[in-house]
Amino acid sequence: MKILVAPDSFKGSLTAVRFCEICESTLKSVIPEADIISMPLADGGEGTAECFKKAVDCKAADFYVQNSLYEEIDAPILFLDNGKTALIEAAFANGLPQIKGRENPEETTTYGVGQLIGHAVDLGAKKIILALGGSSTNDCGLGMLAALGACFYNKDGVSFVPTGGTLCDVVDMDFSMMYPRLQGARFEAMCDVENPLCGEKGCSRVFAPQKGADPQMVERLEKGCRHIAGLFNLMRDKDFSLEKGAGAAGGLGFAVLAGLLGELKSGINTVLDLCAFEAKLADCDLLITGEGSFDSQSLMGKTIGGLLRRIEKAQADKGQTKKLPVCVFCGKAENEMKLPQNLHVFPISEGQTLEYAMSHAEENLEKAIRMELYNYNNFFL
Repeated sequence: MKILVAPDSFKGSLTAVRFCEICESTLKSVIPEADIISMPLADGGEGTAECFKKAVDCKAADFYVQNSLYEEIDAPILFLDNGKTALIEAAFANGLPQIKGRENPEETTTYGVGQLIGHAVDLGAKKIILALGGSSTNDCGLGMLAALGACFYNKDGVSFVPTGGTLCDVVDMDFSMMYPRLQGARFEAMCDVENPLCGEKGCSRVFAPQKGADPQMVERLEKGCRHIAGLFNLMRDKDFSLEKGAGAAGGLGFAVLAGLLGELKSGINTVLDLCAFEAKLADCDLLITGEGSFDSQSLMGKTIGGLLRRIEKAQADKGQTKKLPVCVFCGKAENEMKLPQNLHVFPISEGQTLEYAMSHAEENLEKAIRMELYNYNNFFL
């Protein structure tokens, strides 16, 4: 039998890669004859690069860039398709964990993200895929654009690299040096949120407090984002700030749209495309997936929902009427949810405290797999 293992991570306790390793070793001990394919997943947030290293044929290279507080760090780029496609996880350059205890979205920058893009383009990549999640920034992506050659000027005509706290100082913009460098390159960003740039659901009011902003700072950041949206609106004759996902990663999504003229795409769909999901799904008898908390949102825009939609479409395209059994192992599950008949949900830490469950996630997962799949024929009735 053929089993595809395609989980998301259990945030804070179990990576998707580790889930696959535990699942594979446990399944082999229970069903020795099984053909097991591991495909760890992410939806465009932290951990995306790690998943790709396991799931697809790619090469990683490290580069010196600056983090969100201008400190020099090593950050990787993954190259696929013989170097024609580059995957960049933005959080390697502007992530929160790197500046823990020093969070301040008025001072942080996406400059290092632009440096990574520049390295990828200079090495010949024609398609750049950005994973946006996990940022410590709120600079509308202007730091990224500045690193690629864009110029931002203050009222005195002096060029500078804006941060979240200096967005309102920008009075003019010049992209004449950036676009020749990027000629022939296409940009996609994996985005798992639909927030616009500004407003009550915008990046400043929704996400900036998680990055260290107090209420007064939130309003200053909001004012800055509205100012930048207005400048781009005049230049492009289109308000990109209203687009779904423009507020992702402190406005980095906005910069992809309005500055790089790229696209924002569903994170999970982009990952499944790059991992050749349908090819790996072919002739499967069982799919095993998982995430930390399974609830009604899981069946919508998150990883498991994306998986189920792709499975349904693939089977419909082939005229298959019998639905593929799908097992979901999760830390906890919402009660009384209406589930598709082919979906089986197994919470692995019922009755445990959160602290205990997180520290024993690996042990809990192995026990649950062994218990629930020992009589695996139940899933094919």
